[in-house]
Amino acid sequence: MGVKLRKRGGKWYVFVNYHGKRKAKCVGASRELAEQVRRQLEAKLALGDLALFDDVEKSQSFGSYADKWLKDYARVECKTSTADGYEGVIEQYLRPRFGTRPLDQIKRDDIKAMINALIEKELSRNTVRNALCVIRGIFNEAIEAGIVEVNPAARLGRFTRTAKTTEVKGISLTPSEAEQFLQAAREICPEYHPLFLMALRAGLRRGELVAVQWGDIQFGKDERMGIASSSSSTTTCGASTPRRRARKAVASTCPES
Repeated sequence: MGVKLRKRGGKWYVFVNYHGKRKAKCVGASRELAEQVRRQLEAKLALGDLALFDDVEKSQSFGSYADKWLKDYARVECKTSTADGYEGVIEQYLRPRFGTRPLDQIKRDDIKAMINALIEKELSRNTVRNALCVIRGIFNEAIEAGIVEVNPAARLGRFTRTAKTTEVKGISLTPSEAEQFLQAAREICPEYHPLFLMALRAGLRRGELVAVQWGDIQFGKDERMGIASSSSSTTTCGASTPRRRARKAVASTCPES
């Protein structure tokens, strides 16, 4: 039981832990003011009275804060398609379970129970991870806002490993099918024929194709060209994608026979 001060992002926060109930409040940039609030709350705690703090900060429901997170964070910091995806996750998986719950009353075991429930529905591992990613992002912002002190959804990725994985095996085109495809592209959309030709000859993925720059192409003396591409880890709305190794593809520049 006690009152603690923490500084985050240039602002001071007061955290109160009283008989297992936690409250938090952003005081501002002044440490002197934060110390004053801390002393006032400690005096109230000594008398068993939290009225001063309760008047300042009422616990928000998860649903109301999720709406605020979507509006003030996801819609501002993320692409529209990404924010739309997050909203879908909230409406389909998070709001039905946590919508009316006070944000500071959602515990780690509650998040684990949600993960297990999604796995029991035989949802894919990516779907379960997406739900966990969104609720973790919501609580990260709640910590920055001083509403909660800890993130109950942090470091729970290992509990998604038992979710099923969807294995999709690609079927490559035969040489004759590839030739027919290129011929059709030349006749129907000739402006895209070089793109499709490079895709087939170099084996590049869609994202790599659209990202190719002239500086990535190295023309050789044996009628071959090299296409070097690399990508590093990126962060989108708090979710990191893994770092990929550099790839180098070699495509023949000889005309099709």
